[in-house]
Amino acid sequence: MSAEPKGVWAYLQHNKEGLTRDSLEVLAAARKVADRLDQDVVGVVIGHDVSSWAKQAVEYGADEVLYVDSPEYETYFNLRYIDAIYQAVAEERPYILLFAANELGKDLAARIAYRAKTGLATDNVQLEVEDYTNPALGSFRDLLIQIRPDFGTRLARIYTPRTRPQMATVRPGNFTPLTPDKKRKGKLRELEPEKREYPARVTEVEELPPPMPDLPGAKVVISLGLGILKDGSGRPRDPREAYDLALKLKDAIESRYHLRAEVGATRALIYAELKELEGLISKSNQVGQTGSTVRPSVYFAIGISGALQHRVGMQNSGKIVAVNMDPNAPIFKIAHYPIVGDLYEVMPRLIEAIGGAQVAG
Repeated sequence: MSAEPKGVWAYLQHNKEGLTRDSLEVLAAARKVADRLDQDVVGVVIGHDVSSWAKQAVEYGADEVLYVDSPEYETYFNLRYIDAIYQAVAEERPYILLFAANELGKDLAARIAYRAKTGLATDNVQLEVEDYTNPALGSFRDLLIQIRPDFGTRLARIYTPRTRPQMATVRPGNFTPLTPDKKRKGKLRELEPEKREYPARVTEVEELPPPMPDLPGAKVVISLGLGILKDGSGRPRDPREAYDLALKLKDAIESRYHLRAEVGATRALIYAELKELEGLISKSNQVGQTGSTVRPSVYFAIGISGALQHRVGMQNSGKIVAVNMDPNAPIFKIAHYPIVGDLYEVMPRLIEAIGGAQVAG
């Protein structure tokens, strides 16, 4: 057993094509933290026939990869996976252990944190390394500072100074995967977890279709807010009109540029439960703190004021186009292309400029 905890570990998920994007983002987060600490990034891969995915982890920033490769691990079974990961954690004592904040990552992280008797900060949108002093606890050097959305409109900074590994889940969409380097060298080490018999077993696996819409996978996201309820003169408008304009803009972008576009919405619009949008806009369309985090090439914020809980879900978009009547709307602070105007006049012009059919005023 090593004298001091060391290494920034990242648990890496995979599918038939390779490491998932969520995992590549976690690797990028681990690389950022490890560079600040002058430590190595260690990827952890579990499954069957995964040696090629272990090599892929090196290309994307890992210095070392610990992998379990056995038919017993071909299908995800949380007890078996938890035992394998925790055995490695107990024996090698990482300084930091990161997971993606998705369904599988949350399942594993909480259980491993409990076994390791350590803290866990979930759904982080940023990670930093800083020294930390607390009058009751003392001073700590090189502490992982975990930053996540808090209640309301705030971001919370989480400190877990006394236990190792420091554990965190990283919310997808907040880190950009590193550019792969096929010449990069790293160490691959196969683990052999202790064999156990379990009182339960997996008898059947059914793959569910991806959620619709797939906001995180879209290259362009067109989101609507409560501003769609009125036009520039303050007159009430049928929100279905704005939704139809969003669909026309989506079709124009996909036809002209062959980029997949999706329609999103703010939490406020969804929870308004407007009859006109029933069956069209639902929780699956939500972008923001309690919805999806997106990082498209282009994000259209239509009638969105830009409260923090929405911004944390889209602020890392490549380009942000915002349309709002209020020149002081918070969304304009992060918009690359702020448009002050009536969305019911601006959107038809955008559609025509892109090359869509002319929209009657």
